[in-house]
Amino acid sequence: MNLGIFLGIGESLSQMEKSGQKDRFINLYLKRYIKDFDNVYLFSYADESYPLPKKIILVPKKSFLHRYLYAFLLPIINYKQVKDCDVVRGFGLTSAVPGFLLTKPFVFNWPYDYHQFLKIEKKYLLIPPFYILEKLAFAKAKKVFIATRQKVKSQKASKFIYTPNGVDLEIFKGQNLIGKGLVFVGRFEMQKNLFFLIDAVSRLPKNERRITFIGSGSKKKKLKKYASKKSVLLRILPPVGNLKLPKLLNKFSIFTLPSLIEGSPKVLLEAMALGLVPVVTNFPTAKEVIINSQNGFITDYDVNVYSNCLEELLSDDILLRKISQNAKQSIVEDFNLEKLIASETKVLKQATR
Repeated sequence: MNLGIFLGIGESLSQMEKSGQKDRFINLYLKRYIKDFDNVYLFSYADESYPLPKKIILVPKKSFLHRYLYAFLLPIINYKQVKDCDVVRGFGLTSAVPGFLLTKPFVFNWPYDYHQFLKIEKKYLLIPPFYILEKLAFAKAKKVFIATRQKVKSQKASKFIYTPNGVDLEIFKGQNLIGKGLVFVGRFEMQKNLFFLIDAVSRLPKNERRITFIGSGSKKKKLKKYASKKSVLLRILPPVGNLKLPKLLNKFSIFTLPSLIEGSPKVLLEAMALGLVPVVTNFPTAKEVIINSQNGFITDYDVNVYSNCLEELLSDDILLRKISQNAKQSIVEDFNLEKLIASETKVLKQATR
């Protein structure tokens, strides 16, 4: 049995490499899929070539068509490879666009609330087309993996399956805290609410006003300038691959995530698996991962409250280590990627019947 993989429109391994996601995608998904399928066809939106494990067949974009038109025609342009697939797994909502012309079973994952995200980014013109795309994609798909319980509850059909993001516990092995200090990992965009985070850090005692951001994004220069204005020592590191991330995260003890909206944030789960204590804002799905004051902390969007929580953890090693242990255990119990992929593979194979 062969599996096809449709990425989101415009995505590719080279794009993932730039954002530090390539290793995660290959190790967390592709290598696991080839354990259960004869071949895995990966359809890319770039004319690229990568050394991949045996049985993974990369299908590059050789066409000069715009990515949107190419997405719609992908099953026709790559007819031979698509025909050889027994089932196709899409990653993200826009992966459903090439799925509309498929005659093979199509299954995809819905990772977060696209409509709310577009509102936060003030991309109002995109809200109607994404609303329509979601309706059509849900109708087309044989099964839909949904990353949040909140969204699953709003859907009544049995085709919707709660499937949060998982953590590779071989790579992100929990250990006793060895690092100290604050870290954020992610995109430097409005959704992540990073100016709020800098404000919170600026209210810490003078010797604690420092934080490290790992990632990239359009707000990088403004964040550096704002941190300087607030007398916060901000260190910015570029995105790193999944295999290198644990070593880097282990230099810290507190993972900060003040987002306005999230789905099932992978990096939050990975940081918790390592034992970092999460301090997050009360975005809608925060409670799906964190039990407040047990395996992490959830605060309102109040700078002083967020800052006080950080200060308490920085000054109380006993509390920090207690929450750290609970954070690791909660990931082992509820977000083990091996178990999640096994369940997903079962659904993919059942979809061919």
